[in-house]
Formats: sequence, structure tokens, C-alpha cells
Amino acid sequence: MRERTGGRPRTYGKWREATLHGTKLTGKDHVLVKAFAEPVFEAAAAKKEGNHGLAGYVGEWLWYLLTRDLPEDPARTVEILGPPKAAVNDGGGDGLVVYRERGTAWGFSFRLWEMKKYTGEANQPDGAIRKGWTQLSTKGATYLGMLSWGDKLLADDTREFVGSLADQWVDEEESAGGGVSVALNTTAIPTKAFHLAHEHFTTHKHPGALQGLVVAIDDLEGFAHEVREYVWTAL
Repeated sequence: MRERTGGRPRTYGKWREATLHGTKLTGKDHVLVKAFAEPVFEAAAAKKEGNHGLAGYVGEWLWYLLTRDLPEDPARTVEILGPPKAAVNDGGGDGLVVYRERGTAWGFSFRLWEMKKYTGEANQPDGAIRKGWTQLSTKGATYLGMLSWGDKLLADDTREFVGSLADQWVDEEESAGGGVSVALNTTAIPTKAFHLAHEHFTTHKHPGALQGLVVAIDDLEGFAHEVREYVWTAL
């Protein structure tokens, strides 16, 4: 909620205080905080068995927060880390990281991410991972073309770089790369993953072009509903 609301005192601050005290927000504070929570975490979501959007969306936030908290690499610093979309079914790619990187032609590189979730019992998330790579392979350029940077105050060199992300992707430049993250239950952690990525994502063959991430939670669906309950406590 801090990330989703920008940590503002009136949204995050009042939501956190009410949540910790087990009280409900009222009036305009209730209306305002609900605007940030409702697109995914509305109370009705708890009534939907196996709510795909809820677990999938929490998986996107797990990727974002883990990526945000990675140790900084001085030679490859994060310039832009795009947060998850307002709602899980919004169009476009799921995640984007732009790095300021020394010794490269652009002085930058980027990676477009697709997030998947797998809640099967067996440790076989292959289908979910394959779907992620296939989506990047067929829709990557479209996702990048949908990006809007009109509300970003970017340095001149950064603006020049992000303005040509789709071009770089289509031209398979070394500055472009893709990643697939899959959120799943700890009982379903695979012994091998991403080893067939090149068969489903057939472009971008330069070193470091592809990256994979497995995020394991004891009970992904249960965890997602617990997150929803926390978000909705004050509402």
C-alpha cells in the first residue's frame, strides 16, 4: 500500500494507522483510500473461488518489490522500475526495468518482464513459463509501443533511450532483453526451469538477453487473500 499510494500521509498514513488499530476509515478519507485499493482488492474478490486476478496481481507486486530491493550494482544502476499496473487485467506488459549501464552503445539497457502464476500441486510450472515467453515473443513490441512517458520528468539521454524501446526490441539490439517471473507454491518449486526459454523466445540471442525468476510462497492463493484482507481492514 505504501508503494501503491506513493506513501502519502493522507492515503498510506491514514490507511496504516486505521489498519494497525483495527478501525474503519470514514468520509472522504474512506473514499480516497478505497480508490487505491478497489481495482484489485475489493471485498468481493474474497468470494471468488480461485480468484486468478488476485493471486496473479500479488505475484506482480512480489516481483516488483524483490527487484526494487536487490543490491545495487554500481556498473548497472536502475534508472526506471515500473510498478505493476493499477489492475491486473490492464493492457500492456507486466514489468519494465531500465538500467543505466556503463560500456554499452546506448549507455542504458532494459528488460521487459512478463509475470505468471502457477497454483498446481505438481512441480511442473512449465506451461505457465512457456506462456510467458510466448507472450514476450509475440507481443513484446506491442507492449513497448503502448508505453507512455508523457508524465515522466526524464533526463535528456534517458528520454531518448526510452523513446526507442520498441525500435530496440524489434531490431534485437543488445540493449533489449526479456524476463519471465512465475509465482507458485513452495510445494511446486521446479527442479529445473527456464532451460527451454530459447525455444519459445526465439529472438534476442545475445548474452544476458533472457532472465527468469521463481517466487515461492507457502500457499500463494492463501497469501493473496491474506494480503487482500490487510488492504481491506480499514475499509
